[in-house]
Parts: sequence; C-alpha cells; structure tokens
Amino acid sequence: MRRRRRYRSSYDREEFDMKDFLAEVGRWAVSILVVVILAYSIVTFGVQSVTMIGQSMDPALSNQDVVLINKRAYTFDEPQRYDIIAFKLKDDTESYFNIKRIIGLPGEKVLIKNGHVFINGDVIKDLPFDDLIMTEGLAEDEITLDEDEYFLMGDNCNNSEDSRYVNIGNVSRKELSGKVIFRISPREKFGKVK
Repeated sequence: MRRRRRYRSSYDREEFDMKDFLAEVGRWAVSILVVVILAYSIVTFGVQSVTMIGQSMDPALSNQDVVLINKRAYTFDEPQRYDIIAFKLKDDTESYFNIKRIIGLPGEKVLIKNGHVFINGDVIKDLPFDDLIMTEGLAEDEITLDEDEYFLMGDNCNNSEDSRYVNIGNVSRKELSGKVIFRISPREKFGKVK
C-alpha cells in the first residue's frame, strides 16, 4: 500500500507563518509598551538621576558626580538631620537641582556662632564636616524654622551657597525633591551616599 503524502501549498505555509509573526510582533509591542510605562513611572514618581554641580558638598559629593534621588523617600517618613537632599526653590527657573545636607529641622532654632552650629542653644558636635564655619550669614542671628522649613548646608561649609544666604534661605518641605541615596558616577565612587 502506498502512503499518500500530504503537501501544503506555499500559500498555506505563508498564512500560518504570518499569523505567528503577527502574534510575536504583538507580544513584543506589548512588552515594549510596558517597559516604557514603567521607566516613565520610575523617573516621574520614584527615582531620578541628578548631576552634582559645584564643590559645595565635598568631600561627600564632588562636582559632576551623578547621583540617584529617591523622590518618594519622604512620602511616609520625615526628613532627618544630616540627610543629603536635592531641592529646587519654587521660584527657581534653573533646570538643575541643588544638593545640600539637612542641618536644622522644623520648629528648631538655628544659630551659627564662633564657627559652630547651635540648635536650640546647644552646639552640634556630630556634624558630618569638621571645618569651622567662617560665614554665619543669616544664621548670625538665631533663626526659628517654621513647621515645614529646613535649614540646609553644604559639607564644604566655607564654599557653599545654602540656607545662610538670602537667595536660598530656609527651604520648605514642598521644595524638597528627594533624598540622595546612591552615586552612579564616577565608577570608582559607585555606591551608597552618606
């Protein structure tokens, strides 16, 4: 008995392949769309890279270091003393973020005298920088922070434009863009920011 071979026409093969191809393209399109939406959401609502401009945070951060900020760090937690944060003043037209360290918390009284920072009358002894502060600026007279204000300084305290100066002053909670959490560049300094 002779076996009958069943041949598919080239048309059948093309139609079958075309369906598979279209299905595969559809899966890829959906995958790409999901990745784009996730990336946009992370950048818009979660994590963003920011470039440090200037030397005001030396030695913690240097000029042109690229860091990640957690934009949701303060959704459920309060900013803490010595957190390094990124902020933009509400009337700032510049496109870059400022990066400084929180020194004074809401409701506190801040004074700079004889090169030292005083909070509520007590000298702070555990500052992340050792330099004596040469310029008191606005903090030459005691400043009382409002319930949503922070007093910020750069670690390079004698080369930092920060809350001691009129054009920055006390920074409100809504001006805080996020907490600096990680340095991604340069590669040799890759790691958590402290």
